[in-house]
Amino acid sequence: MSVTPAEREWILRMKGKAGKPAAEKMAEVPAREVGASAVAASAPVAKKVGNGFADVAGMDELKRMVTEGFINVLNHRECAEAYGIRPPSLLFYGPTGCGKTFFAEKIAEEVGINFMKVLPDDIASTLVHGTQEKIGELFRKAESKAPTLMFFDEFDAMVPRRSNDDRNYQNGEVNEFLCMLNNAADRGVYVLAATNHPERIDKAVLRTGRIDEMIYVDMPDRAARESLFRLALSKLPADDDIDYVQLAVLTGGYNCSDIDYIVKTASRKMFNESIRNESLPYKKITQRLLETMISSCRPSVSSRDLREYERIRSEFSPKEGKGRRTIGFL
Repeated sequence: MSVTPAEREWILRMKGKAGKPAAEKMAEVPAREVGASAVAASAPVAKKVGNGFADVAGMDELKRMVTEGFINVLNHRECAEAYGIRPPSLLFYGPTGCGKTFFAEKIAEEVGINFMKVLPDDIASTLVHGTQEKIGELFRKAESKAPTLMFFDEFDAMVPRRSNDDRNYQNGEVNEFLCMLNNAADRGVYVLAATNHPERIDKAVLRTGRIDEMIYVDMPDRAARESLFRLALSKLPADDDIDYVQLAVLTGGYNCSDIDYIVKTASRKMFNESIRNESLPYKKITQRLLETMISSCRPSVSSRDLREYERIRSEFSPKEGKGRRTIGFL
């Protein structure tokens, strides 16, 4: 693809990945390769290494469903072919900070296939039709590395509802997504997506064959909050007499991110106390400290926000269509 002077100037202004100036990166890329294809390469494809579901507290029903729908199908492909099945494309939606993105990344670790995470910035372009080219290139890249788990975060920003104005540039971008999403699993590209606002997504995207199942990931219940504290504190210097049940009771209405923040602030406080006298053993995180941290941290999702999420949840409820399920911490 040839590069116009305007395109070259725009690329030169971009910051290099590893802190290099963009001009240095330009010297490493042949001119014929610079353009939408070269920029799309910023979303890497690689196997994601980690502990998988062992790092996920709660979400037992979601783990079961993903195991049956994704992991088992990919691990027993010959049998799956005999039954004519492919892993479904999934959209996780619900309140912020409840582990949608985290869970998608853990699926990639559990499955053990190539993983591509796509953010809105990965497809943004100042060039006419540049975003459409990037979308197509990303899918072709995923297909060339198949099987690939392709995860779209903040999906509503990528496929907003189209307007009746033919001049709206986003219409073309959504149309490109529709083409690429069509039966992507048949090409070895398995799609996951996450959003806090499914009501902002173009309805054509949510059709089966593009997004097969929508799953509401709820706020963590008491048992899940207890598991979150246990998992986080198991890796840290903490007292043996931590009352995890009490911590779960005190954090009603808190999401996963809130609990993670509470543990991290407690850990940071003990770290600073420990380095004041390095000759002594590490100071341990105590029940009293955790309760103090809880009392000073408000839930990030307000009751008003929760009412709005419940309204959205009812709009995309199971009775409105197949595959619309509530799964998560309940």
